[in-house]
Amino acid sequence: MAEADSRRLSTAGALELMRVRTADGRELGHVFDVRCDTAAGKAATVTAIVYGERGLLERLGLRHARPTSVPWARVRSIEGRVVVVDDDAPRPRGRKR
Repeated sequence: MAEADSRRLSTAGALELMRVRTADGRELGHVFDVRCDTAAGKAATVTAIVYGERGLLERLGLRHARPTSVPWARVRSIEGRVVVVDDDAPRPRGRKR
């Protein structure tokens, strides 16, 4: 799945702000960051997407907590502006209050 869909995206940045949901329909949030492998001499490859509130806070530089992410290999499809992931993807963790 990862290689087939990466060919359809013009850049990894095209994933940013897409909604993230599981295959069974559970909403997980939005993509706030994309992790890539940038090995020398190779094109960058997406390895994970970061989503949820902690992902946003980390992206803005406001928090140094582990954001919620899912490996790219667990992305099932991209349907329009929605990234569909495996049903057992972690729920985003919110701020501790």
